Amino acid sequence: MNAWVRTVVATACFAAMGLLAPAAYSQDVQPQWAGGPNLVVNGDFSANGGSLEGWSYNTNPDNLYWQFTPYGTANDASNGCGGAACITGATAEQNYLYQTIHTVPFIAIYKLTFTYDAGTGGVNELKVLAGRQVVDDIVNAEQGSKTYTVYFITDRFDTKLKFLGRQDNGFSFLTDISVTDVLP
Repeated sequence: MNAWVRTVVATACFAAMGLLAPAAYSQDVQPQWAGGPNLVVNGDFSANGGSLEGWSYNTNPDNLYWQFTPYGTANDASNGCGGAACITGATAEQNYLYQTIHTVPFIAIYKLTFTYDAGTGGVNELKVLAGRQVVDDIVNAEQGSKTYTVYFITDRFDTKLKFLGRQDNGFSFLTDISVTDVLP
């Protein structure tokens, strides 16, 4: 059986089981398979005593871009970008933090977990993308830290895991980012 036929058959099977629609899953739908290793490098921002090593981010000084911050007992990436342009603006205006991870298109299901602290609450947003698809969009989260879990399927061998952040009232914090394949 050639690779194209295997892909079509596998895609059809996943679609029939409801695993392809939608492309991202909430905590309410959790596949029950053992996971693989974390595909994210420095997801806890602890490399070299604390840094954003392994991540790309916008360094435009006008938007309080993502920065390493020791916060409590954890290391975090923090942002204080204010306004809608942080999420929806031109690339130079966006407050992005991303890393390209190696993935298998259409076959593997990936589990993404991360901890987000909205800081003082108020007007804030954390939009999470895996490639071109939005897998989570947290808007006006309450004050305090919460761990989020979503599942996704990608259409690329290399997928850009991207976080767009906005916190109009101060700073928000992101840490403990992990992506594992739960169905290789």
